[in-house]
Amino acid sequence: AVGRPRPTPGAWRDTGKKCLAFPMFGAAGWLLWVLGQQTGIDGAGARQAPLLVLALVLWALGLTGRTRIVLASFSIAAGALLASAIGPNVIKMAEAATPVAETPGARWQPWSAERVQTALGAGQPVFVDFTAAWCVTCQYNKKTTLADATVLVDLQAKNVALLRADWTRRDPAITAALAQLGRNGVPVYVFYRPGKPPVVLTEVLRVDEVRSTIAQL
Repeated sequence: AVGRPRPTPGAWRDTGKKCLAFPMFGAAGWLLWVLGQQTGIDGAGARQAPLLVLALVLWALGLTGRTRIVLASFSIAAGALLASAIGPNVIKMAEAATPVAETPGARWQPWSAERVQTALGAGQPVFVDFTAAWCVTCQYNKKTTLADATVLVDLQAKNVALLRADWTRRDPAITAALAQLGRNGVPVYVFYRPGKPPVVLTEVLRVDEVRSTIAQL
C-alpha cells in the first residue's frame, strides 16, 4: 500500500507562517481598541482605511507580471491620498480627546494630586488606580477584582474615595506621582491614608488582598 506523503520542510514553514498571522491579527485588533479608547469610534474607524490599503499593497506585490505593477502603484497612490486626507484628522482627534473618565457623581472619579490631598485633608482614605488603555493587566484587574461586589461594598463602608489615574498618554503629573511611589509604569494600586504612609498593592490584584487592606483602614 502506498503511504500518505509526508509534508516537506517547505510545507511546514508555510503552515507556520500562516499560523503566526493570527497573533498579528489579534495584536492589530487590540491596537485598534486602544486607539478607540483615545480617539473614540471615529478615530478607530478612520485607522481601518489605511490598514485596508496596506493589505491591498501587500497582496498586489505578491502578483506577477504587469498586473503587479499596476495594482501596486494604484494601491500605494491610494494609501498616500488617504494618509494626507485623514491622517491629520486622526492626530487631531487623539490630541483633542480626553481620557476616558467617570462623570461627576460616579463611583470612580478622575485622579488629580489636588483631589487626593483634599480627601486626605477631610480625613477620607483614598484608593488610586494608576492605569492605561494599552495595559492588559490593568484591564484584567478592572474587570475582575476592582469590579467585585464585595470589594466595592467594603470600599463604600469605609468611605474610600476612588480615583482613576489614566496614564494612557503618559501624563506628566501621573508620571510624577508614580515616581513618588518608586514606580515607572502601570498598573499601580495604592491606598492613601490620612497621616500614614501609602500602601501599594501587588500588580495582579486579588480580592482577599484588597479586602484585607481595606479592613485595616
